[in-house]
Parts: sequence; C-alpha cells; structure tokens
Amino acid sequence: MWMFLCFLIIIIYIVQKNYYRKHNKILGNEVPKIPFLSAAWSVITGPHVDVLEVIPNEYYQSGIYKARLGPHDYYTIISADFARKLLTESEDVVPKYEFNSELPVLKFYGTGIVFSNGEQWRTHRKLSNPAFNRALSPNIIGDVVLDAFRYLRKEIHEPVNIYELLQRITIEVLGQLAFGYSFGTLKSKELPDIVRKYKTILNHVESYPLYVFPFLNKLPTKKNRIFNASVKDFDKFIFEIIDLKRIELAKRRKLNEKKKSNNEELLISMLEASEQENINIGTKDLRDNMINFFSAGNDTTSMSVSSSIYYLARFPEMQKRAREEVIRMIGNEVKIPTAEQLKEMKYVNAIIKESLRRYPAPMTYRQLQKPTQFGEYVLPEKSIIRVSNYAVHHDPKYWDEPYKFDPERWLTNEKKNCQHSYIPFSLGPRNCVGQNFSVMEQRIIIVMFLLKYEWSLPENSIHKDDLVLSSSFLFRPKNLEINIKERI
Repeated sequence: MWMFLCFLIIIIYIVQKNYYRKHNKILGNEVPKIPFLSAAWSVITGPHVDVLEVIPNEYYQSGIYKARLGPHDYYTIISADFARKLLTESEDVVPKYEFNSELPVLKFYGTGIVFSNGEQWRTHRKLSNPAFNRALSPNIIGDVVLDAFRYLRKEIHEPVNIYELLQRITIEVLGQLAFGYSFGTLKSKELPDIVRKYKTILNHVESYPLYVFPFLNKLPTKKNRIFNASVKDFDKFIFEIIDLKRIELAKRRKLNEKKKSNNEELLISMLEASEQENINIGTKDLRDNMINFFSAGNDTTSMSVSSSIYYLARFPEMQKRAREEVIRMIGNEVKIPTAEQLKEMKYVNAIIKESLRRYPAPMTYRQLQKPTQFGEYVLPEKSIIRVSNYAVHHDPKYWDEPYKFDPERWLTNEKKNCQHSYIPFSLGPRNCVGQNFSVMEQRIIIVMFLLKYEWSLPENSIHKDDLVLSSSFLFRPKNLEINIKERI
C-alpha cells in the first residue's frame, strides 16, 4: 500500500512540474519564484502543525509559499499583511474554494454558510446573524457546565482527559442552543449512539489521503460504507428535529404565542427570520447550516478551552491570578456569571485571546476570481489560496516571542499591534458568524472551572514542556490529562 502511495506521489509531482513549466507566465510576466514547501509528508501523516514551526525566516519574508498536493498547487499565505488583504476583499472576488462534491467534507457539511458562495451564502448569512444574537444564553451554557461538575464527581479521583470532557460539554451546549435537544453526553461515560456516529463521520472527513487521492472515496471499502451509513443516520436525526421545529413554530403562530424570554434556539430563529424576510429556506439548507454551526462550534471552542486549561495548569501563578480576578468580580461561590461580569474580567479574557492566538482554526481556503498581487507576487486567476491562521498568529513581524504563551501581551500597548494579525475567527465579510457565541461559552466554562476546581499537570505528562498535538486536520491535543481537585 505504501509503495503504491509513493508511486502515485512521484507521478503527480512529475505531471505537475511539467504543467507549471508551461503555465508560469501571468499577465505576460515571469512569476517571481515563490518558496516551495514539500507537502508529500502530509499525505501520510496529516497536516500537522509542527511544519509551521520550522518555516525558515525567508518564508515569512516572502509572506507566501507554495505546496503541491495531489492534482493542485496551493498557495499558502503566512503573512499577516497578505492575509488581511485577501480576507477583506469582496466575497465575490475571493470566494471560498469549492471542493469536489464527491469529497467527504461536502457530503457531510453540504453547502451551508461555511462552504457556499454568492447569493446562496448571502442568504445564509442574512438569516444567521440575528439567529446567533438571539441564541446567546449564559444560563444555558452555565447549566451545562454544572452538569459537567456532577459528571466529574465520578471521574475526579484520576487524571481527566480535559479535551474529551470539553467535547462533551460543547456538544451538549450546541444541542440545546441550536435546536433545543439534549444529547445526554454528561449523563454517563458511554457516549450516545448519535454522538458516536458524529465522531465517526468527522474522523472520515479529516482523512487527508482522501483529498489527495479523490478516487479512494468511490471505492466500496468498509470505511466508506460506514461513513455513508453514519451520514444517512445523522441526516435522519437532523431532519426529524427540523420537522418538529416547523410544527412547533406553526402551533405558536396559530395560537399567536411568543417566546417569553429573548433567547431562542438557532433553528427556530432561522425559521422565523426566513418568514420575516420572505425567504423560502429549504430543509436541506437548514440541515447544512445546523451541521456547519454544530461542528465549527464544537471543535474550535473545545480546543481553545483545552489550551487555556493546559496553560493554567502549567503556570500555576497564572491560574492563581485568574481565580483571584474571578472571585473579586463575582464572589467565591460557584455560580453562573452574567454577560456584564464576563466582559470586565480582563485577565481571563487575555488568557482566552492568547489561547485562540496559539491554536486557531488552522486554515481558510479561498479561490481567486482574478489575478491578484501580493507583494512582488502576482497569483493567477483560479489560484487556490490557503490562509494559515496559525502562521499569521506567529508572524514575527507583529508578535514578540510568538511561540510563548503570554496573556500579558493583551494587557499592554502591544495589543494594538496584535489586532492587525489576530484572526481566530477570520475577518472581513466572511468572518465567523458564531464568534460572540464561542467567546461567551469559553469565558463561562473557564470562570466556573476556576471557582470550582484547582488543577495541575501530572508529573509524567507528555505536555510538560509544550502542548503536544495529534496528527489531524484540526488542532487537537494528544491525550491531554489534567489532575483536578475541588477547591475547599
């Protein structure tokens, strides 16, 4: 199998090299040589973040590099200046890259707000903005965290896999805030069947060889069969919820009832917004958006909170200072903080910003609709552009000691420079619609954990010197175990 993969890599390399010899002129000019970074390793290992930590200075000086993966060349932006130029362009000039519809990423995520373009994307965005504003509910998030504390009573006598716990928390929060459904992830150690299917789907979606060799997706393999069956089951689950919410909304209209509180589930809010805007949104579009929201909120938030808890374990003085700020603001009793209290916790917010800086969503994919200049380079129309959020967040032009976890940088004048190269939720017209929701959730989880627990790294932790990540498409810590004890 490995010999076959190596043979294919060599063939693809030769074909692409010959192709680009013939197509290396843009606008009548020779293209300046863009630094090339071999990406053959990622076919086997996955796009691990470590490669970015060894990029030579000349790569940052150029601000862009090229990597050849399968049938395509990808231009990867690592400069904060180039990233800002690209991301603030009109969404019609630099739309999202449209993956092959046969790839698992589109089979599962569909064409919701993350992967759609043009009028379809604008419709999704128009309906999503007010829906997310109405879904912000500190009390629902806080109640789930309290459930997590009860769940932890059975596990606290031994090191806790904090990332796995946070995945349970974020899934439960998203279920309740997105469509008023409790998955029950905090009731027992065994995950519900639908959540296990969801994780099976994600593992398949993130299988890197399937993107480099698309024909693998059509083979009648056991993994492909399990993936397709799991997507079908998850679709059935989502479609049933959508039908129930349509019935609920129809009953509410018939009785001329309004929800008593300002908070509303995402799904209901989108249905109401579609009626108010006279937009006929189909069940498939609703399904795609719910899955987009669900997956994005689960992975980004759980990774960011995991890294915050890790660094507070590694640096006890930071944990002590953060806890003192929380107690000063809301007292020593475990309770759900208000939105106003959360905004005033400057040090806790600095920790969250620094965690998002160190480990953002890895890549943003775009495709140029016209030749575009970045510094001395002119990239051709239809070029596939990847913005490495991770690399931008470690651009030495804007960050002092970029690989150091330093919340203080957000409490000084340096933060003015930081904002220029800080894109955890992207920026421009296609910035993340759920960023306020994610930040609020992170704040509540960390604040309540600081009130309830003290924690530290086990002596034999593999993360003693730095956070070790697993080889996966998204950033995930490898077996991040934390010693947790209740505060007296």
